[in-house]
Amino acid sequence: MIEWFGDNLWAAWLTLTFALLLVEIFMLDLLFLMLAAGAGAATTVALAGGPPWLQVVSGSATALLMLGAVRPVALKHLKKAPEDQLTNVDRMEGLEAVALEPITEASGLAEVDGDTWTARAAGDFRIEPGATALVDSVEGATVYLKPALGIEWNEEGTVNP
Repeated sequence: MIEWFGDNLWAAWLTLTFALLLVEIFMLDLLFLMLAAGAGAATTVALAGGPPWLQVVSGSATALLMLGAVRPVALKHLKKAPEDQLTNVDRMEGLEAVALEPITEASGLAEVDGDTWTARAAGDFRIEPGATALVDSVEGATVYLKPALGIEWNEEGTVNP
């Protein structure tokens, strides 16, 4: 068995290559993909009949080269997005919210973009249930709201002073 393993070291390198690729599928950070490339290079040297020390050297050199030169460029391209693109809670500032219960500086609930959030007034005021407000900021799972500017109409269809 050991003689076969020594004569067919390429099989061990190939197994390592596939194992690293499998880990990469779950991790998705391109680290194990670069190591798999090194193991693939060692497989190639083993299949070409190179000695074990050359297999290790070529595999290690390829893996280091991939980690140092290819991975940073690949990650940069994968994570490319406009600098001003807002995501997650960063995009919530300025969104419209509806008060579900009275909102003060100490308590309240509001619906923002279809989700119910713990809400607080962003100043010394009270927002009544059903009133529209704007998200001023987000801290953790709490939105801080400010009243939305609007026009109040009276029953005759004129603007209240």
